Order: sequence, then structure tokens, then C-alpha cells
Amino acid sequence: MTGSRRGFDHERREADWLSVREAQQRILVSAEPLPPQRIPLNEAIGRAIATPVLARATLPPWDNSAMDGYAVRAADVGGASPDSPVVLPVSGVVRAGGDAGRTLEAGSAIRIMTGAPVPVGADSVVRVEQTDREVEEGQVRILSDGDAGRNVRAAGQDMTEGATLFEPGHAITAGTIGVLAAAGQRHVDVHSSPRVALLPTGDELRRADRYDDVVRGLGVPESNGTMLSAMAREIGAYPMDLGIARDDPTDLADRIAAGADADVLITIGGASMGEADLVKRALDGVGFELDFWRVRMRPGSPISFGWLDWDGHRQPVFGLPGNPSSAFVTFEVFVRPYLLRRAGHRNVYRRTITCTAAERMPAPADLTYFQRVAVTLAEGRLEARLTGPQLSGLVRGLALADGLAVIPPDRDAIEIGDDVPVMLLDTGPAALEHAPA
Repeated sequence: MTGSRRGFDHERREADWLSVREAQQRILVSAEPLPPQRIPLNEAIGRAIATPVLARATLPPWDNSAMDGYAVRAADVGGASPDSPVVLPVSGVVRAGGDAGRTLEAGSAIRIMTGAPVPVGADSVVRVEQTDREVEEGQVRILSDGDAGRNVRAAGQDMTEGATLFEPGHAITAGTIGVLAAAGQRHVDVHSSPRVALLPTGDELRRADRYDDVVRGLGVPESNGTMLSAMAREIGAYPMDLGIARDDPTDLADRIAAGADADVLITIGGASMGEADLVKRALDGVGFELDFWRVRMRPGSPISFGWLDWDGHRQPVFGLPGNPSSAFVTFEVFVRPYLLRRAGHRNVYRRTITCTAAERMPAPADLTYFQRVAVTLAEGRLEARLTGPQLSGLVRGLALADGLAVIPPDRDAIEIGDDVPVMLLDTGPAALEHAPA
């Protein structure tokens, strides 16, 4: 791979300082979708379609009524009005789901329900409210000609037999499930979901079972592994917990090897060049091939990406920083799109909207900044406001963020009232408490 380096001295390495876009491209170019599998339709939500899906039938199979009313010929109701109604004999009733192929004789009407097949010869459906509702049984008075030529839905308007409904890479939503069910699909071919091995590192880390150490000031909460596991599950990936690796080369190597079967390995912490940062040396010990290290961004600049070979299985390895906001942002910007592409998705990036800055957002260095913001509606426009201090070691602001404000390296600040792009973190019920009017 272009730019890759194998097993050199990490203490003397030079940072690549890629742009965010270049790093994303270097990562995604190697993201081949995992093999397809056939699963039941009711288990497919959130997955990516792996093979083209064709319509097995034409829907609707015949011209059908868009309204409850009377099937007529437009020529027979011309000039109808409340003062001069057109009176037509009613020759029958057509209900949804049956009676296809009925024929309407000239100068008559057939009572019809919404979705029912339009009789041969009819070209209009007069809504029931435009009639006298058959006050006199067996005949109907048409009180308006406004529905002449209207309220008939053409056959095949939804789908035609043999037409392609979905191409590979389409994300399966609830709407997709509805279409597939309408097309008679009980199963669907999707790409397999990636298995993600997560390895937090550091002697200082404590999970909930040892939280007393945190209370006494003898440890640091280990939140990254749990957080990234949840982020992986949100997109259908399968997280594998490798436990917390101690700052010990043997323990690190053992845990890295324990994740060899995963489709992706993510190490958390040990991303910089301090004396205690043993992660990259442990990776080198099992043949790590580096693609790049460091990106021009904040938070998260020490991110790395590379490869391990395990008996012919080439495993991508992300090295994420240990500060919580850095780990969160680098997962969002780099790991999440990679996992989605491996899962076969065509569209892998978050939606971005333009907001108005409700406060000043400084960006003093020549870097791309990803700042946690809350999005609110004010006077008909969307406003972005920082969730609090933007230090990378802070956690709470992540839960308050509706999105990440993206400040490009050519700006030293976003001023109040400026437009700012916001990458939405739209996995919750809603970003706004109230819908726009």
C-alpha cells in the first residue's frame, strides 16, 4: 500500500499530518464489503442490500381507485352541478382486493372503494362527497363534474414486474422493509456485519467493578471501550471486548492476538510517543504495517491506521487516542464510515446541515476542528451552540451534542451569526424538542 511502513522505530517516526479528507480516502480505499448472507426480512433493518432486488409482480396490478366513490365515464358526467345533477344507474359494487375485470357500460356508474380495480371502460372516480350517496337505491346523483378524469391510479405506478427495486449498497430502513414485503420477499441478501475488537489500554483505567479506585483518586474511569462498543452496535457491527490491556508488552501482545479473528481491531490509548505508550511497539512485535499516523484535526490528531497479517487474514487496525472526546470524534470521522463500507453500505458519512453559530467558536490552530454542539430552533432557523468546554478529556458534552460543528483549517474562528456546517449525530429520537412550524 502506498505510504505504508513496516516495523520501524516508533521513537524516531515522523508524523504524516494528513488532511481529514486524505485520511478518509486512504482508509476507505481498502474497505471491501464483507460477503453476503441471506437473512429473514424482519431481521434486516439497518443492514445493506448485497444483491439487486427485482419486483416479482406489477403493483398495483390494475388501474385502481384513489377514493371511495363511483366509477364513471368522464363523458357521462360533464356539466354536472348541484342545480343540474347527472343521474346514473348504479350497476354494482367493486371492493378492494377483488372484482378485477368488471366492465362499466356507458351511461352508468359502479360503486367503488379505495384501492379497488377500476372497471374496464371507466376513466374517472367521482368522490362520494360529490354525490347524493344513493339517496334513492340503485341510482346516484352526480353533483359536480370536477372529478372527471381524476382519482384513477394507473397499474404499475408503484412497481412493475422485473424492475430493479434496490441496488447493492442500499441501506435497509423501515420504508425499505415495507417495499420488500410488498414485493413478496421473505428473505433478503445483505452483507455480513463486521466484528470489531476493542482494546482500551493503560494501567490507570478502571471499569465499574473497580470504581472505588476512581473515587479514591487511584484510577481513571474506562468509558471509551463501552462508548465505542455502543457506537459500533448502533450501525450493526459486533463489538468484541478484549478487556483492558496493562502497560505491559506481553499483556498487550496477548490481547492483540486474542482479537486476531475480528474484521477490525481498534486500540484505544497509547497513540502518542510518550515513554509509556507501548501499544505501537506491541503491534510492531506482531508485524504491524503502518499506513499513516497523525491527521490535521482536533480533537484526535494522533490517530493511526495500518494492518496486521494473521495467517493470510489481513486485519485493519485503528489506533485511537485515549481522551474520550478524541476517541468519539475519530470513531465518527474515520472508523464509522469504514465499518459501514465493510458492511456494504453505499452512503457512509453522516448528514451535514448548515446552522447559524449562536456563540463564538475559536479554532486557533491550522487544523480542522470538530466541536460538540447542541442544535436548537430559534426564530425559524437552526442555531448551533457549544455543549461546554471543548477539552478532549471531557465526557459530558458528548451526551449533550446533536452534532459536530466542522471548522475548516482556513478559519481561526466561527463568529456569532456565521454559517457553520454541522455533522449530525442523528441516532436519538430527535435533535429538536419541537418540530419547525
